[in-house]
Amino acid sequence: MTTFEQARRCPRCDMPGEHVAAEDRQMKVGRDNSKVLKIYCRNERCKWFNTAWTVQQRSDGTIPDALLHRPKKFPELPSWGAGSVTALEQQLALETQPGGGELNNPNG
Repeated sequence: MTTFEQARRCPRCDMPGEHVAAEDRQMKVGRDNSKVLKIYCRNERCKWFNTAWTVQQRSDGTIPDALLHRPKKFPELPSWGAGSVTALEQQLALETQPGGGELNNPNG
């Protein structure tokens, strides 16, 4: 578990941030009513100066560990996209040659 003191540290400069309670939001997560706390970096030398981040606080006061380095899962590109790239490469090759023109569309 993460403590509130750890969670309120800026992810960029590691200085304690300012919790703005007026901007907190209630959130329903499963059977648990949680709060989303909004915290701002107030370190003027930090790139995140006056930038907010959110921290989830469960109804029992605990804060779950941050999920910072999850592997990214992008959907696979459709197979029809490969033909479009090939056609664009052909068109670029034709247009960059001296006297180049446009590639005729075989579909229409």
